[in-house]
Amino acid sequence: MCNCKGTHRHLPKGTSRRDILKFGALAAGISLLGPWRGALPLAHGSPVNRKRFVVLNLFGGNDSMNMVIPHALQPYYDRRPGLAVEADDALSLNQGANPNATYSLHPQLSSIRQMWNDGDAAIIHRVGYPAPNLSHFTSQDIYSNGFRGEFPTGIPESGWIARYADRNGGNALSAVSVGVGRPRDFVGGQANPFLVQSLSSFNLVGGTGNSHLHRLETAKRIIESFAGTGNSDDARNALEQAHTLTDQVQLAVADYTSTATYTTARISRQLKDIAIMVQAGFDSSLFFTGYGGFDTHGDQLTRHASLMLQLDDAIGSFAQDMKDMGQWNDLVICVMTEFGRRNFVNGSSGTDHGHAYAELIIGGGVQGGVYGPDLVETDITANFPTHAVDFRSVYKEILTGHMGAADVAGIFPETIPGDQVLGIV
Repeated sequence: MCNCKGTHRHLPKGTSRRDILKFGALAAGISLLGPWRGALPLAHGSPVNRKRFVVLNLFGGNDSMNMVIPHALQPYYDRRPGLAVEADDALSLNQGANPNATYSLHPQLSSIRQMWNDGDAAIIHRVGYPAPNLSHFTSQDIYSNGFRGEFPTGIPESGWIARYADRNGGNALSAVSVGVGRPRDFVGGQANPFLVQSLSSFNLVGGTGNSHLHRLETAKRIIESFAGTGNSDDARNALEQAHTLTDQVQLAVADYTSTATYTTARISRQLKDIAIMVQAGFDSSLFFTGYGGFDTHGDQLTRHASLMLQLDDAIGSFAQDMKDMGQWNDLVICVMTEFGRRNFVNGSSGTDHGHAYAELIIGGGVQGGVYGPDLVETDITANFPTHAVDFRSVYKEILTGHMGAADVAGIFPETIPGDQVLGIV
């Protein structure tokens, strides 16, 4: 339950409705709820047919060369003794709608390989940005902001999802972050999209039992805290919205049914939460989630295999859910990271920070195949492949070609060298 003792009683007069909404939301276990006028949108009770985009971030710098394996290039094996995935163990991409004999997938990606065979998976080589940076924090900020340089005059610093929500959101639940706190992608702008750690913990109460009494007590404390500020009506409205939303979320969790089997891994739980929101009919179209552990400087072979299995299990279960709900053909998942790894094994049986990487684009809304320039031997004999496809070009294509987004130039206003349309959607 929210600890309300004294911490809210000193808010100054003139506290805005936006502040009260934030507070009411925090009392409900919500990270942030934007300054929307009127009632929040409610779940429809069943899936809504709409285009959806899920961004899945592999935090730490995924070694995509061991995810999408260039088995036809001998330098891959020469430079990674004890780390390279043997061709006989890798999953062939020779079948399906877009057979490819040049690359294969990590042995743990069997569900994704099936999506490849179905024509629902694409590989984009050498994704990155100009003048790459080897710092996790700097590179993550570049991906989150959608800017390589400084923000120009007249454009407030903000994340690209915040700018998307301003232009295409429509309501506080249009863009949703699940399980990753408040990523920089959502910071700034006016819409303040919806952020939640997990749906099961999304409640006005912190424990079990007597939930009605706990809610009444919490409501009483919130309204008392705002008494005398001139905003008691707004406090009540904010609390009512928090009540309504928590009720909707908990109902969605309770009513959720599925033939898919999710594991207990973090990314599986988070994709399951997205599936719950889709099944309940929330008006949400862009989701952001992810999981960490990809900074594999040491003992990479075992660690990366476990991470790949978690990815495959989660996407496989989520795909089954979306197919059962009739939503798969309107879905695109972008599996991205802040940078790839170096081409060669280090002294700790791992890999160090690199530059460009291979991105997976998955879903029924995807035109399967291999995109971007093929890797050649000089790409492998160098320290790392250089970037050839700007990550913003990929986002822009999905937002325009799949989501039908307006004002994509306002979402990514920086000039993108070599900006291109790949045809992935």
